[in-house]
Amino acid sequence: MTVPTFLVVGAGRSGTTGLAEGLRTHPDVFVTTPKEPHYFALHDTVPAFRAPGDDATINRVAVTDRDAYLALYPTQHDYQALGDAAVSTLYYHQHAIPEIQAVAPDVRIVIMLREPVARAHSAFDYMAARGFETAPSLLDGVAAEDRRVAENWHHLWHYTRMSHYADAVQAFQEAFGRDRVGIWYYDDLQADYLTTVREVLRFIGTAPAEGEATGVPIVNASGSPRSKLIQSALHAATRNEPVRRTVKRLTSYRAREAVRRRLLARNDLASDVHRQLAPLFSEDLHRLAKLVDLDRAPRWVKEAD
Repeated sequence: MTVPTFLVVGAGRSGTTGLAEGLRTHPDVFVTTPKEPHYFALHDTVPAFRAPGDDATINRVAVTDRDAYLALYPTQHDYQALGDAAVSTLYYHQHAIPEIQAVAPDVRIVIMLREPVARAHSAFDYMAARGFETAPSLLDGVAAEDRRVAENWHHLWHYTRMSHYADAVQAFQEAFGRDRVGIWYYDDLQADYLTTVREVLRFIGTAPAEGEATGVPIVNASGSPRSKLIQSALHAATRNEPVRRTVKRLTSYRAREAVRRRLLARNDLASDVHRQLAPLFSEDLHRLAKLVDLDRAPRWVKEAD
């Protein structure tokens, strides 16, 4: 069986989907469908997350058997690079790393990170826009986090925990070596998407190709619904499994994302919310700054050094 040669393992809401879509534009790159099978994070388990929507969005779609995961890859191919893009791999790194070493010991790791409060805010908005989050604000969601973790709500609900990076980055560097662990940032994608994707393409071993990293729309946008009525109708449709399967079969991922993006209005992070939550991450960011190349890091990492 074919094994992955790269894994995109960024923190949730840090641009991993946008990066994966950019990598797909290269003719010699294969990204699994689904791009986030959760195999390394959840292998040899029976996912039973209990938050609103978890059954449809992760419990039923996670690939937890090794043969089934490897079957996502083509057996005969001419691809230069093959991989998946699952944020759960970084979050559950202690469970994931030994299995990665067993399945694909020569793999290259691509880590995507985002300023921790902004990442948590984006995750909250994303869950709210999908109709799952009922807490009135990010601060309320953070206040409920311990209870939600105890009740086995899946990782994207872990707003502050998923914004801590140092342990996972260090573990991947120690397991695979710094030369095979590349670190990029959401800031990079926002500032220069084309250059960032091309840097990652070279890192995972591809030769330059015409049209690479171009024509990629914004995906997985977050924000507040422009119309609660339309949003409620879409939420009801996605909770109906036959309807959900039919829509996915008849439409492309990018088309669905384009519709969803038009229904959302930008929801900026309030400065007082950032001020209240930022101290939760200061120690972790100080440790992270010791692990990364500060010359390539954004300001929120450099200032933590």
